[in-house]
Amino acid sequence: MSETGCALPQTNARPTRLSPLSALVASLALVTGMIIWLRLLGRPWTCPCGVVEFWQGDLNASENSQQFSDWYSALHVIFGMAIYGFVSWMKPGWSLAVLMVTAVASSVAWEAMENMPALISLFSNEMGQNYSGDSVLNAAGDTIFVVAGLTLAHWLPAWAAVAVAVGLEATVSLAIGDGFLIGVLTLLGSLF
Repeated sequence: MSETGCALPQTNARPTRLSPLSALVASLALVTGMIIWLRLLGRPWTCPCGVVEFWQGDLNASENSQQFSDWYSALHVIFGMAIYGFVSWMKPGWSLAVLMVTAVASSVAWEAMENMPALISLFSNEMGQNYSGDSVLNAAGDTIFVVAGLTLAHWLPAWAAVAVAVGLEATVSLAIGDGFLIGVLTLLGSLF
């Protein structure tokens, strides 16, 4: 009861829900905004090399982050798995549809920042990589891999999701000498 003697309204914390159709529409709107932003930044639709491939396994500087998928796609899967774990822990009542939109929004925000000239310069110069930014095709692919990672984490037991993430990180690190851990250590080393 309040001081006036009136009953206070009951607040039932309901789980956050979103219909699959609403989640799809929201995700498509976010990706459309990302595409517009990337084009405003001058990012090409596809690889300027004139070739469009599903997978780019070589560390060819002219095609890094230009094709639909590459070694870094595995890191986006890990990112999606991490989003699922963290947000599910912080907001256990959120539906899978809300988690999907959260993953897409997180990926779109990263792609928007990653393709800013200052970050392109940081990744290319400070970290010793041949990076010139992403094509729109690659950024869209990265977002699809984030959603795939979130979906995988949803269906796997937590221990299996962690094992997959560690395995992907180790594979990328061994294959190309880069990954989350190596990248963070290199970035910290360049800042200090």
